[in-house]
Amino acid sequence: MSGVTIPVALTGSDQAVHLGAAQLAGYTLRETGGVAAATARIFDHPSAASGTLLAVVALPAGGSADVMYCRPVRASAGIYVDVGGTGALEGSVRIA
Repeated sequence: MSGVTIPVALTGSDQAVHLGAAQLAGYTLRETGGVAAATARIFDHPSAASGTLLAVVALPAGGSADVMYCRPVRASAGIYVDVGGTGALEGSVRIA
């Protein structure tokens, strides 16, 4: 299934998206609270906000971001999303 990506829904909190090697193909994120900013930091790590930082998405109140990489980024250990700020976050991370 070459070229297919799998969206993994985010819970709004810190979470492991994929355990083991994967490719970060993109993400779609939205701050849903409308009054405060939120940040998503995506790491090459299976279970914690450490390891190699692959992407940082800073969203203003009510902001959104939808990114699809033309060349996915390899994560050798796994993919973990760390949610920061006081805003509320929804969306998904796309893996290939």
